Amino acid sequence: MIRALALVVALSASATARSHASDAATDLSALDLLELQIGYTTLLATYDGPVTPREIAGGARQGVAAYLVSRGIDDALLPYVPQRLNRDDGGELIDRTVLGALLHYGKRLRADAVVQAALAGEAASLHDPYTLLFHPSAVKRFNAFLGNETFGGIGAVVAIEPDGERARVESIIPGSPAERAGVQAADEIVAIDGARLGGKSPDAVRAMLRGKIGTTVRLSLVREGEPLPGPVAIVRAAVSQPIVLARMLPGNVGYVQLTRFGDDAAAQLAAALAGFRSRGVTALVLDLRGNGGGYGDEAKKVASQFIAAGPIFTIRERGGTAHVERATGQVGFSGKVAVLVDGDTASAAEIVAAALQDDGRATIVGTRTFGKGVVQSVFPLPDGAALKVTTARYVTPRGRNIDRVGITPDIVVAEPADAKHGDVAADPQLARALAAVAPASPGL
Repeated sequence: MIRALALVVALSASATARSHASDAATDLSALDLLELQIGYTTLLATYDGPVTPREIAGGARQGVAAYLVSRGIDDALLPYVPQRLNRDDGGELIDRTVLGALLHYGKRLRADAVVQAALAGEAASLHDPYTLLFHPSAVKRFNAFLGNETFGGIGAVVAIEPDGERARVESIIPGSPAERAGVQAADEIVAIDGARLGGKSPDAVRAMLRGKIGTTVRLSLVREGEPLPGPVAIVRAAVSQPIVLARMLPGNVGYVQLTRFGDDAAAQLAAALAGFRSRGVTALVLDLRGNGGGYGDEAKKVASQFIAAGPIFTIRERGGTAHVERATGQVGFSGKVAVLVDGDTASAAEIVAAALQDDGRATIVGTRTFGKGVVQSVFPLPDGAALKVTTARYVTPRGRNIDRVGITPDIVVAEPADAKHGDVAADPQLARALAAVAPASPGL
């Protein structure tokens, strides 16, 4: 992920009101028009792939039409998208599409919702799962997640299935309300405050777990296949989703779980490694399982804690320009390293795993990674929304393109359904990684 602000500022500064949007724009504010122009221009200027004005304008039309259907308006009267469309005409057509919807059906619509429907349709027209519109609420959650902000919660990392049928406690933050209440890793949450989870969205489940600091939430849990006798009451406290969890394993081996590549990920890792060095640790397990990525610059700095020099990854930008990201020279650990990965290890986490594998610096253990070899930039919009756009691709130090392929571990170890991450006795992948780096016992 790349943090992108300068381009949006430049686009805003160069934006001029399109000539057709005069009297007809009475239901569309100048901010709305600017948002439409920035969104359209950003996709044309930055998307790393084939893109045409007609494609984006057609996507805007589809997005608005779908929104109108959701409001009970079928067969809406919207402008036709011609076969040939130049850059300027494409932008004007998008404006006319939004304005037309408001002029014909305005009493039943909100202007900002129509604008966001058009932008979402533009992003969807590229058929790229990583290029999409973040609504303002999603932007806040995204920034809080990577910015390590605090919130009222229970202090557990919970994996939620997309259909909301299952929520599993992946790990517990030390000293958290969940730990004090006796919640354990691998517990399954089946109800929150008496409400079953079936069919609820992941966002809805998260909202139920979070709340005002000092309030109580009651979880109905299943442990090792058996329901606990009653709900577990947890008093919410100020917590943040941890970036680095560090502790010792048997044999004086360090263990670091890196949950995401948010702000200060590398700095927090460096602090953990310094603690290990002070204890004479000479072997380490770096756990990247479930790590979906984050900021690319943090990935470079994390990999540089183990690699003294050379390339970490190469970004190939739109137009063919290549830029090599090299190690910073700030090594924090020089002992043996094993890296744990799984099918949810993605993006920036794959950058680190691939760099250490290509360099021969670490043994990779687990299952094949997700396979996300593309880079996104986030472009803020005037109303607080943002466009997340695929703007480049990356390859590993040896030139491997892992997109849709993933990284094959050096040692493949399947994960059983009842595995407890971090528990050597119940985590076969961790046990194998520990065996790969643990100091050999002296012979008799």
